[in-house]
Amino acid sequence: MKLKQILTKDRLKNGLPKAAFYLLLFYLIFLLFGPNYGFVASFTGSAFNFNYQKRLTLREVLVLACSQILVCALACLASANVVLHLTFNALFPLVWTALRSSPFNNKGYFVGMITFVFLQLIPGYQNNIPRMMVISTLATGILVTVLMILQRFRTQKLDFSIIRDGLRQIADRLATGDTDNAGLISLEHTMYKMSYNGHNVMHVFARAEHVYYTFGLIFQRSAYYFVDKKNVSAAEAAPRARKELAAFLSRAALEMNQTDNGDLICDARELLEKGKTLEFRFGSFYRNVLRLLVVALKEMTETTPHREPFPVHRYFQDLINHLKLNAFEFRFALRLALVMTICFAIVDLSHAEHSYWLALNAFVIIQPLYEDSVTRVQARLIGSIIGCVAAYGACLLLPGPAWTYAFFTVMITCMYLSTPGKWVQPIFATACGVSMASITLGSGAAVEYRLLYLGIAALLVFLVNRFIFPSTREKQFRFNLHELYRMQRYYIRVLEAGLSRKISLTILHNTLVNFHMLCDEVRKYLNSHPQSLHVYYEQLLLLLWRMVAEAEQMIVLIHTEKLSEEERRAVGEFSRQAYDILKDRRPPHADQITPPEVNSFPFFHDLAERYTRNLLNVTEKIHQIRQIREEA
Repeated sequence: MKLKQILTKDRLKNGLPKAAFYLLLFYLIFLLFGPNYGFVASFTGSAFNFNYQKRLTLREVLVLACSQILVCALACLASANVVLHLTFNALFPLVWTALRSSPFNNKGYFVGMITFVFLQLIPGYQNNIPRMMVISTLATGILVTVLMILQRFRTQKLDFSIIRDGLRQIADRLATGDTDNAGLISLEHTMYKMSYNGHNVMHVFARAEHVYYTFGLIFQRSAYYFVDKKNVSAAEAAPRARKELAAFLSRAALEMNQTDNGDLICDARELLEKGKTLEFRFGSFYRNVLRLLVVALKEMTETTPHREPFPVHRYFQDLINHLKLNAFEFRFALRLALVMTICFAIVDLSHAEHSYWLALNAFVIIQPLYEDSVTRVQARLIGSIIGCVAAYGACLLLPGPAWTYAFFTVMITCMYLSTPGKWVQPIFATACGVSMASITLGSGAAVEYRLLYLGIAALLVFLVNRFIFPSTREKQFRFNLHELYRMQRYYIRVLEAGLSRKISLTILHNTLVNFHMLCDEVRKYLNSHPQSLHVYYEQLLLLLWRMVAEAEQMIVLIHTEKLSEEERRAVGEFSRQAYDILKDRRPPHADQITPPEVNSFPFFHDLAERYTRNLLNVTEKIHQIRQIREEA
């Protein structure tokens, strides 16, 4: 093992605060309550590790504190008897993991689950629940205090470098006529990923996330405009407006800030007023970009939190999606619940010495994806063997408990400085556990128990991951493609609903971000698993991206432009036809869908025509991919 693998600048910067917080909490609990309650420092330290670099509001810190105390209370409640213990360990992972994780944040469950599991590993906690809740509440109070102190010295800064680069790219394309939009599509994906920021079902978007999302829309509008070379010639009727827009975007890239964008906003509104008469697709693109830029420039200078109504409809829809049997989150939740129930059943029924190490190792090893679990088992086995040898040697050489605690302190620090998930980290984690256990068990017995329970845990996790709702990367890839297609139906439903009632456009935020996150996951899989169908899948993703861009713009237009009743009926019929084709999935006849005539706003008709062509091409592409796969 090379020292430079641990003592890198980034590892020191990220690891030392984590190690310091854990050791502070561990020794405080040790002095006040005794060594048996060290696991409280472990799960509270995990909550700190996941949150100390985030810019959290007071509300978010308090929600974290309440969730920690609630999970501790549920873990204590489970101790009433064996039946309740096993029931809670079957149900809590099922619900918590399904609701807190996502395909893009598959560790969202970790803080709550490690709290629930590790509290149950504390020897004798069942016999002294009031003391356990006092210790957990004290640890949570220290966590909240430290996080709030950190927030006082940390301001929320927007990453302007990517935004400035995107605005300059748009300006350059307007000035030179270059139609290469690959860079803008890439920046659009980046903006949506930054807007996502690990949110889950209950998330309400923060100010920075709104800013990134708005610029993501700007890059989407621009990339969609440049995707067709005919757009350039259509804009030549307004060369002055084109030049003015390019100059303004270049200026905005240089001058925008988080303090005062008043001058830029005024100038953008003047350009909007001058561009009211611009026609064709360039006119719509021109106004779209400026309107969105005004919104973004306002959002980035807001000092109060962005408030929006609680998204009840989105919450329940996401909840249903997360609890479907074929959903990534729910399948992993089922496996995790089964593994933890079996582990605690063995612990409760056997009463074997240090059997809690079985549940500990199983929890650490099991991962959302099968391949990740295999990698984690291999790393854990190698690291544990080396760690046991190191701890055994240290215990023989160290003269007493005081030196053992010193060794433990060094190992904990090294553990936090090493890269998570690699084989190096388990060396230090194992050395910590064995050194502490050796104080009461003896070093030889501690090593034997550690390796025995690790082997049983590895076998259990392998069997469950292999045979119970397995989630491999290939299956997740197929599921992601299915979700990308399903989102097209959602957009069409929103388009139809918007014809009869006012819909808050913020409901599209979560869906659009998820769409781009899924696209990113699909491309990651394709890049790491080259196959003959790679080109076909890339073409399919581009078609789906165009459809989302077109559907999103049509939804905005029916809210911002005045359509006659006859035009609205035509759009409604178009929506129903498109939904039927999307639901059927088979290549339709060309006459099964007719773009609506919207004479009052020709750009809508243009979008609908393009959407229709892309929809027909998507169904044909899917049919083509199926045929090739069947023949192979």
